[in-house]
Amino acid sequence: MLVDSNLTEVPAERRRQPRLNFTEPVQFRDLLKADSLFHGSLARDLSTGGLRVRSYTPMVKGNRLLLLLDLPGIRRVVRAITRVAWQSQLPVGSGYETGLQFIEIAPEDRDSIAGWVERGVVS
Repeated sequence: MLVDSNLTEVPAERRRQPRLNFTEPVQFRDLLKADSLFHGSLARDLSTGGLRVRSYTPMVKGNRLLLLLDLPGIRRVVRAITRVAWQSQLPVGSGYETGLQFIEIAPEDRDSIAGWVERGVVS
């Protein structure tokens, strides 16, 4: 495991599914906080197992988030419960990169994501 300049552990590569470079806005909110509002973020890559996002919101490893993802060409918003798998702070003022693992996702939404990744569709 690598350590970045802020002494944050950067996880070793452990991906199990193919991943697609993917830059689309997403929204999420912390399910552990009753008064949590939705935050906007930008997805950086996507797989059937989860996604990497870049945001200015610090997150706690293990927290569960409700994620809303609008896949272009899909007529519904993908909703999923995710778990914060890791987070790494970027250079000062640049925010964070965060790995989110899908915990609960409808089969048709996972199938839509799988189709995107298999076709290599990049928006």
